[in-house]
Amino acid sequence: MPRPRLVIVGAGEHGRVMADVVREQNQTDLLGFVDDNPKLLGQEVDGIRVLAGASDPHWPGKCGATHFLVAIGNNAIRAAKFAETETRGLSPWSAIHPSAVIARSAEVGAGTQIVAGVVINPGALIGADVILNTSCSIDHDCRIGDHAFIAPGVRLGGTVTVGKLALVGIGASVLPGRTIGERAIVGAGAVVTKDLLPGVVAMGCPATVRRNVE
Repeated sequence: MPRPRLVIVGAGEHGRVMADVVREQNQTDLLGFVDDNPKLLGQEVDGIRVLAGASDPHWPGKCGATHFLVAIGNNAIRAAKFAETETRGLSPWSAIHPSAVIARSAEVGAGTQIVAGVVINPGALIGADVILNTSCSIDHDCRIGDHAFIAPGVRLGGTVTVGKLALVGIGASVLPGRTIGERAIVGAGAVVTKDLLPGVVAMGCPATVRRNVE
């Protein structure tokens, strides 16, 4: 059976990280990037060519791609590109670094990105197009909604729920059983001791709501 032919949407910093993950995973033929920065078109990023603009509706045919991965850190932009690219007939690819530890009973959604050192414990359910960044840990029976971003070094206790499009910042910790609402943002290093409503920004130890997401 031929290997999937993969294109990464987004050639920025996170795109470079995910290209490394894909190459370490070694289960696809990585064709290149697509990116809307005109300065990158035709250039190479870490030895991988930028093939076309991401907004060009014809890029899948031009590249001969069968699969895609949206490597954009901004949750809303990533979600929009994910939906847009699916309509072009490509299948989302889940990029998982070989060093990640994923329990057999955990489930990982389509197009999710799992970077080096991630641990996902039994019963966890990870949605589609989620970023689990370097060395974060997702304990048993957590629920991570579609298009969420769990930053490097985050620690989620057991049965934590993270809503769609939420962001948990670098080094934050969430106590067991807590819920972070959709589109909420948890600041770097925060300790979440209580549930957070959708669309709030919380910081500190313990995490307190400072404002709503604009």
